[in-house]
Amino acid sequence: MPLVVVADSDIIARALKILEPYTKGARAWFEDADEAWVKGTLVQRTDDKEVGVGRLVFVRDDSVGSPTAQFIAQTASPPAPPARQLAATSSFDSTQSTGTATGGESPQPRTSNAGRRKMSVRAATTSDELKRIVARGSRLTGGRISSMVRVDDNYVIDIAFAELAEPGADADLLPPLCNPPILDCTPDLTTLSYLHEPAVLYNLKRRYEQRMIYTYSGVVLVAMNPFDPVPLYSPEYMARYARKEPGHEVPHLFAIAENAYKGMVTDQRNQTIIVYGESGSGKTTSAKYIMRYFAQAHHADANDKQMSTVESQILATNPVFESFGNAKTTRNDNSSRFGKFLDIKFEQHRMHQKIVGGRIRTFLLERSRVAYQPPTERNYHIFYQLLAGAPDELRAELRLNGEHGSWQAFHYTRQGGDGCGTIAGVNDAEDFAVTDASLGMVGIGDEQRAAIWRTLAGILHLGNVTFSGTESTGSYVDSSAEAEFGIAAALLGVEEHRLRQWLTKRQIVTRHDHILAKVNKAQALVIRDSIGKFIYSRLFDWILGPINASLLPTSVDEQATHFVGVLDIYGFEHFDQNSFEQFCINYANEKLQQNFNHHVFKLEQEEYRREKLENWTFIGFQDNQPCIDLIEGKPIGILSLLDEESRLEQGSDRTFTEKLYRQFVDASNTVTSAGTFTIRHYAHDVTYEGDGFLEKNKDTVPDEILELLCSSSFGFLGDLAVEASAAAAAAIASVSASPRIGGARVVGGGVLRRQAPTLAAVFRRSLSGLMATLAETEMHYIRCIKPNEAKAAWRLQAPMVLAQLRSCGVIETIRISKAGYPSRVPVRTFNERYAVLLNNGAKSRVSLGLTESQSSDDSAPTRAEHQLCTRILELCLADRGQYQVGLTKVFFRAGQWAIMEKKRSSLFDSSAVAIQRLCRGALVRRSRARVVKAVVTVQRWFRSCCDKRLVASLLRRHAVRVIERAWGAKCAARRLQHMEVAAAVRVQALARAWLARRRVGRIRDHRRTTKKAEDDARRDLLAAASAAAA
Repeated sequence: MPLVVVADSDIIARALKILEPYTKGARAWFEDADEAWVKGTLVQRTDDKEVGVGRLVFVRDDSVGSPTAQFIAQTASPPAPPARQLAATSSFDSTQSTGTATGGESPQPRTSNAGRRKMSVRAATTSDELKRIVARGSRLTGGRISSMVRVDDNYVIDIAFAELAEPGADADLLPPLCNPPILDCTPDLTTLSYLHEPAVLYNLKRRYEQRMIYTYSGVVLVAMNPFDPVPLYSPEYMARYARKEPGHEVPHLFAIAENAYKGMVTDQRNQTIIVYGESGSGKTTSAKYIMRYFAQAHHADANDKQMSTVESQILATNPVFESFGNAKTTRNDNSSRFGKFLDIKFEQHRMHQKIVGGRIRTFLLERSRVAYQPPTERNYHIFYQLLAGAPDELRAELRLNGEHGSWQAFHYTRQGGDGCGTIAGVNDAEDFAVTDASLGMVGIGDEQRAAIWRTLAGILHLGNVTFSGTESTGSYVDSSAEAEFGIAAALLGVEEHRLRQWLTKRQIVTRHDHILAKVNKAQALVIRDSIGKFIYSRLFDWILGPINASLLPTSVDEQATHFVGVLDIYGFEHFDQNSFEQFCINYANEKLQQNFNHHVFKLEQEEYRREKLENWTFIGFQDNQPCIDLIEGKPIGILSLLDEESRLEQGSDRTFTEKLYRQFVDASNTVTSAGTFTIRHYAHDVTYEGDGFLEKNKDTVPDEILELLCSSSFGFLGDLAVEASAAAAAAIASVSASPRIGGARVVGGGVLRRQAPTLAAVFRRSLSGLMATLAETEMHYIRCIKPNEAKAAWRLQAPMVLAQLRSCGVIETIRISKAGYPSRVPVRTFNERYAVLLNNGAKSRVSLGLTESQSSDDSAPTRAEHQLCTRILELCLADRGQYQVGLTKVFFRAGQWAIMEKKRSSLFDSSAVAIQRLCRGALVRRSRARVVKAVVTVQRWFRSCCDKRLVASLLRRHAVRVIERAWGAKCAARRLQHMEVAAAVRVQALARAWLARRRVGRIRDHRRTTKKAEDDARRDLLAAASAAAA
């Protein structure tokens, strides 16, 4: 039954105005589970203005001609009077399928493998119900739709005209349109006429397919990890960007680095380059190449040995921190498990700035990785490098030979499972040599390096210590681990009996006494692991000291005038299981995102003011301050509650999550359940498991263990422990006083102990310091994107990329740009491109005094050029609110530049047809005479050729006859000769036969005569003999 609607004419007019870009041939985007977004082409549009119903039929681009590949968008306006009743049911039939929605709900997209099925759509019965449906409908690139049903490749979309035409309504209620082809592979996403997810994703995909991994998104550089070596970082490339004006080269890391350098030199202001993205996206590599660019493209004079050494030292820090702070994870073979901020110090040197030093700060090393690695993952690289590359003499000294000579021999390096200890394409032995040399280059001597290797070996052997025992007897070192225990104690320089005591017992301090209590097996393992984590984290922090001292001596620090900072920090993390580390990482990303939002908005407003735009308002954005307040709020916030629970004697993870539930049950940013809590971050809702939060937050060793390490005979380790103890004492002393009872504040029935600041508190302070530093600098952003999970070269998984674009704020940045004037073009460029849209464009240019010389110089646009620009805009865009003309640029609302480009293309198409028609006529007429003349010439030539062919044929026939006669005579003579020869042979044969017969007869007669004579003689002899006998 058709939908019967009586719609207000103004509503229909406004809706049709919004539908104006949806003309036949227009291309739009539709969501797809596998490809994220797919294109469809509008092949049919029908509008019923009386009823207020429109239909848009789209055909998927890669399925043109297939009857099942149609996208059908049905739009209907609600009745004018709010209380008017609609028809009870309605069906929107397409060629192959229809859709159904019941109960006022919006069906979600689905895929049918059973073929095309008949479905019906139930319409709302009142306008209020229709509005509720629209408000609760599925999201379509930020807009709302009342219903969307998918069967195979068919989409049926029902949209209310009232929502579409309502002032201030979201224009994305309709399928988002594709950008014109001229904008394909654009190097800057903000130049796209239509700014939405599919357009951004498609542009990045096209550039990635063409091996272009860098793309601008306004002030942000989007970097796609190719997972393949690319020839983009050679000295030749550095020379292309060094000291070049911005915008003259294609997007690149070096362009961002050069812009930062230019800003420092020109504005005399410190700069920061922020590089972040998820694990495996290429953050560390990008930061490495930026550091290399500054060291090589803006190096000191060739004869300045001191400066060249500093630059080499800055580059040498990369392998050091990669070895001690990076590890193999399931998502990245070289994942940074800490944050790093390097500020490269410059001073004025003649006409430019030169590098004089640097300073490094680190944040939140993942300490838990030292003692535990998930399946298929590794511990920090340095452990495997030591086991693979240490010289034999060092191995013997550290007891890393024999059965202890491989990573499989140690608990702390084999937890990832079989094969986890190696990485394809990585030689740990060679990397150990590089790390050792780099440590020497950054100021760590031979003795200190030997102490580092001994400390690492002690951690490895300590991890092999196991325990036995029961709850009643307590724990004790297992007999099978006694040898390992002895080696660990010797390498750590502590007494065996004291180490054994504090591994298996703990001291309880009361007001009057000290009590030794047994610990169970699990608690002993926790103490063992806490020692390993403590020593490694202190070692990591210590390495930073000599490096900074070497990079930036006090005398050099006083010479430095400005710096360029490079921040390599972890990106937003959201896993199946999220714990304290992910909480801190995402907290840091919330702070960075807030910093980014304010920075981007400030730049946008400054651009508008500089161009003196009129009638623009401040661009609003979704501030994440509520989420930050939820985390760090005082006196009540997640961090405050966590620290408070960590100081309680009876504090536990369970009570911590329960307090979160009681405190924030009504807050919009958190949802809790048993043992877990969910925070709605700017990028994604993340559910954290409360188990382990308190232990990881405290992350300290027992006081007795710290005292034992301070008394170590191994001076290097003892110094590390003493420094840690002094730092903890200073931190406790610096904690501000709070209301206390008996030296401790009472909270929730428990008593708080005086403890060193927790890991969360330390991280919060360091993060606040980082934010303060960033606020004083000009910031540049690089968003690194991991294109696929398999780390395959040049393969892009659209849904995965889209999720990262959302999480790292690129889509949010595009949304912010969309709220203002995202498309902008210089006035001269606009005039040169679109003056043809005037009926007398060439005449207008002359009458306004626009010469080619005026249009090509670098001076500001003249008044005449502004007048021409205004005339073009007034002719092509009726709504003045969709554009503004600034001092040097034309600013467009989203989609308006595409309209200009479409009109220009249409004009070119129609003009091309007319020109082709006239040119074809002229060419035909001009060529006709040549054709006639050519035909006569060809005929004459053809007749001559025919005659020549006839004569040649006659001559050939005569010659054939002569040859035939001569050949016949010759053949006859040859036959006669053959006959004569044959006759002679016959005669000879007959003669020979007669002679032979005569000769034979004679022989026969001779024989008969001879025989007769012999017979006669024989008879005579016989007769004589007979006579004699008688």
